[in-house]
Amino acid sequence: MNTDSHLASKKPLFRRAMIVLMLATVVAAGFYALKIGWTFHRWDVGNWAYHYWTADNPDPPVPDHEKHLIFVMVDHYEHGGPRDKERGTRENAVWCDKFMEISDRHEDDYGNNFRYTWFYPFDHHNEEIMERLSSMAHGGYGEVELHWHLGSKSGINRDNFSAKLSEAIEWFQTYGALVTAEDSQTAFAYVAGVWDLDAGRGGSETHGITDQIQKLVDQGCYADFTFSTIGSPAQPSTVNSLYYVTDDPEQPKSYDTGQPSRVGRQVDDQLLIFQGPSTLSWLGDLEYGAIEDDPRFEPHRVPKWIDANIHVHGRPEWIFVKVYSHGAQSQDVVLDHDLDRMLTSLRGQCQQRGIKLHYMTAREAFNVIKSAEDGKQGNPEDYRDYQIGKYKNMVAPLNKTAAKDHP
Repeated sequence: MNTDSHLASKKPLFRRAMIVLMLATVVAAGFYALKIGWTFHRWDVGNWAYHYWTADNPDPPVPDHEKHLIFVMVDHYEHGGPRDKERGTRENAVWCDKFMEISDRHEDDYGNNFRYTWFYPFDHHNEEIMERLSSMAHGGYGEVELHWHLGSKSGINRDNFSAKLSEAIEWFQTYGALVTAEDSQTAFAYVAGVWDLDAGRGGSETHGITDQIQKLVDQGCYADFTFSTIGSPAQPSTVNSLYYVTDDPEQPKSYDTGQPSRVGRQVDDQLLIFQGPSTLSWLGDLEYGAIEDDPRFEPHRVPKWIDANIHVHGRPEWIFVKVYSHGAQSQDVVLDHDLDRMLTSLRGQCQQRGIKLHYMTAREAFNVIKSAEDGKQGNPEDYRDYQIGKYKNMVAPLNKTAAKDHP
């Protein structure tokens, strides 16, 4: 057979193969561009991508076997307001019973059962639910903090917010929450309803209280646990950080940026923004620490949480992971599927990597942060009650009259 004619016959096949390969490459690139474009648009990535890719981490890498992981789960715990009181009370009882079974099956490396932080909405105002949650706190299953839906239709505004906040704190304290047992100090963490901290959500539904941060601090709020809220206009440009903010009373969203928490810098008059993990892969896959109907939990999410590397600057061996849920609305997902799997995966990942695991509440994690700022090191287990002591409903059975008698 003639060699030249044989080669010539292969050229069309080669050309066709190259054309197919080029077309496939173009199509793949197009799909990739569409996915990235949709991700950037849907999740407003442009708002926070710069900080995500350029944020300065002054600390050298730490081997996994030297790390301690402080794991916190917060819940926008919404079983319904006064109009759904009977249903909410009934569903809360089922929720708590199921949670106790799960919590009892999971311990951290120091023998602590998994504990929760219920951010209960003051606007729901269900006495039976608060009584049960206070009982859960006394049983060592978690702690109760303040959640609140304000909004333009609530009647709460810049002029009356402080008075309404005092009313909310007093109501919680009748159940032994938001007040310390040892010295009757008012202290609380906060999650903003519909993410609208400091009127940062914008739009017609915002409450418009642009001095909210300072008013929260003035009445004992030590930290906000609202973020991350990827995809919401309320999301700050700062991500994967523990940082303090100074309120600009005339401007919304004062929390957009701030000063990172760091060893040697003691802050007592500003609000700490305690963020959960946010990650973005080159394939356009997002992670933002939500455990509910969407996104569902999958084990591959755990390493992303850990490797977001949220820590106090100067104490990189203490890693903080905060995830959140709307556990009442996602009860079948959280309690019947995801929570148990999540805790099993988390413990397995920590054991595999040699990381020490600590289950903590919002208050306990905040105390560890404050201890780090004061230069403490070693085992964060020693600092769960470092600055803010246990709440009254944690150390004694609920006595509404006694709980209310505080300075």
